[in-house]
Amino acid sequence: MTVGDFSSSVEYEWNFGDERATLSEAQKAAIQQMFDVVVYYSPYPDERARVPNYRDEQDVLQAAQDCRR
Repeated sequence: MTVGDFSSSVEYEWNFGDERATLSEAQKAAIQQMFDVVVYYSPYPDERARVPNYRDEQDVLQAAQDCRR
């Protein structure tokens, strides 16, 4: 799975998935933090240079790892 595919999946599931009701508050908070990173993922370095909020692959990977903790 690519970082772009992962980011899109997280964004879709968080916005439209129905499992949120089954999560604890701690799980929701962790996923929200990851979501806040992946929605700004851009695979284009020139875009990331122009838009300070855009994130790269390492940022998404770190957010996913942090979410698992």
